Amino acid sequence: MVDYIRDEEEQVERIKAWWQENGTAAVITVVLAVAALIGWRQWQGHQGEQAAEASTEYQVMLEALSANPMDKAVINDKADLLIEDFGSSAYADYARLAKASLAVQDGDYDTAVSLLQPVADDGATDALSYTASLRLARVFLQQQAWDKADAELSGRFPDAFNGMALELRGDLAKAQGEAEQARDLYAQALDVLQDGGEKDRVQMKLDDLKSAS
Repeated sequence: MVDYIRDEEEQVERIKAWWQENGTAAVITVVLAVAALIGWRQWQGHQGEQAAEASTEYQVMLEALSANPMDKAVINDKADLLIEDFGSSAYADYARLAKASLAVQDGDYDTAVSLLQPVADDGATDALSYTASLRLARVFLQQQAWDKADAELSGRFPDAFNGMALELRGDLAKAQGEAEQARDLYAQALDVLQDGGEKDRVQMKLDDLKSAS
């Protein structure tokens, strides 16, 4: 029994000594761990709130885009808010595309380029980057900036975007007087595009070239 009591007393003393040496650090570790967990949950909650807010503003912008006539003031206000407050999100990239579309309607191609270029270079998703690259190429074609348009179209595009890329390459070839190359590119686009308005538009371009030859 005495040995047992002495052993317990020794264990208690060892615990006291350890606590004196490490107790503060242990408390700090526990506190930091708890704080990190609470912070993570708060951050997740904040992210959820941010996403909900961005979604709401984006929906308002979409409604303004689909209105007839479009409410350009609302579109620009909501787009600016999305770009400023959610700059690295897909919502901000959609906002840049929307503002670029309005700029093109107003003939302000330089502004459109400044909005499309960052999305083309580093969009929140690959689909947004491909979309921005194709729209940027269209703007460069409007500006007769052939080399810049060619640079945007020189990369490889996935199937969902390749038909439009081929059409734009055809437009570029036609603009530069390369009618035969344009006909070939339009024909390739027709092979890729699904039935619908895009295919009908490319067919009309091809027919115009054939009738002009």
